[in-house]
Amino acid sequence: MKKAYTIIAFIITTTIFSQVQSFENEVFIHNVGDLYKGGIIVSVYKDTNKEEHGLICSLIDLSTSQIWSNVDQEQIGITAQNRTDGQNNTLAIINQTGHETSAAKLCDEYINEGYDDWYLPAIWELNECYNAMPIVNQVLGDANGFHLVLYCSSTEDYIGNFAWYEDFNNGSKNEAFFYYKNDLFSVRAVRKF
Repeated sequence: MKKAYTIIAFIITTTIFSQVQSFENEVFIHNVGDLYKGGIIVSVYKDTNKEEHGLICSLIDLSTSQIWSNVDQEQIGITAQNRTDGQNNTLAIINQTGHETSAAKLCDEYINEGYDDWYLPAIWELNECYNAMPIVNQVLGDANGFHLVLYCSSTEDYIGNFAWYEDFNNGSKNEAFFYYKNDLFSVRAVRKF
């Protein structure tokens, strides 16, 4: 019986090692920092079919002083509280009754190099931008790279008049904060590929 356990342990270990080794040897066509499809890549991954996907951010800040939304006292609810899907959050924000102006609208109306599917990133997507900041800033330079300021996310907080932002001065998810929706912060658009 002991021999059978040893053989099973060997098979499991060999399988795990080969999966880790194949992941380490994974070759990507696109990389963080590549200029691609109207912006710059901030994250890239492969799906189960080995197809590349990722997140691209705009080459510039769309604003350095924009409110989250002019509808700042009413909660949108679950459709704008997704922490990973900024595209759906953006649609919920701009479709809210009484909406006229917002960081989401700036992103939704943005067009660069013919690409018009930009949106305001969810807090997780914004954190991907923060993580890529050293490379992005090296490629885009001081003028167009990320600045050490607070950036809007499209993620509404569970409290009606607050939304999530990320501090790019000292970033990470632990440095994401919620502020009033009518506070003024920087905006960067993203799109998926």
